[in-house]
Formats: sequence, structure tokens, C-alpha cells
Amino acid sequence: MPRFRPLLLAGLLALGLAAALAAPAAAQIREGSYAVEGTNPDGTNYDGEFLLRTGPGGAWVGNWRVANETIMGLGLIQGGVLAVSFVVNGRPGVAVFEVDPDGRLRGSWTTGGGLGTEMMTPK
Repeated sequence: MPRFRPLLLAGLLALGLAAALAAPAAAQIREGSYAVEGTNPDGTNYDGEFLLRTGPGGAWVGNWRVANETIMGLGLIQGGVLAVSFVVNGRPGVAVFEVDPDGRLRGSWTTGGGLGTEMMTPK
């Protein structure tokens, strides 16, 4: 039995080391309210709110409140990426976000006139 103890300790040490070196679990995109900080394609900044909730048939519904506008979008989450289509000022657009380890959503959007960027922080 004494020979078993060093093997057991070595095994536990190896498992602990493997767990410590393993990549942290990926953050998940979650339903809820987010604070928005963004940059328009012309370089001007904006802020606002984003509400993400589940929709019908596996879809997701997103609502931005920026300045005095409410922008509704329909999206999906695939492979840890949120893609949302929307219409603003009569122009169709698309936004794509990846989730950071801290749960923030970081991405880009376009309505065909250049790329804007957004950072959305969970509230």
C-alpha cells in the first residue's frame, strides 16, 4: 500500500496541473440588458442601451436605444457569435459580436457605408 500513495499523489498533481493549464471556460452570450459604447463609421462616438432576449424558433431579439432612436433587430447565436440584422433610417444593417471572457460583447456593424464598432457591457 505505501507504493500506491506516491502514485496517487503524482496522479492528483498531474490532474491539478492539467486543470490549471486548461483554457478557462468560454463566457456565454446571455439574455439581458447591456450598456453600449460605440463608434460610427465617421468616427463619432455614441452610447446607449441594448436589450437581448430570446425570440421565436431559436432566434434572438435585440433592441438598441441610442440617442432618441429605438432600433429593433433579429439575430442568432452560432458558435459563440451573435449576429443581428436591423434597419436604421430605412437602411438594412448587420452587426456581429463575439463574447469576451468577462461577458462583454465586442463587435462591428454596417449599413453599407463603412464599419462601426460597439462594446456592450452586461448590466
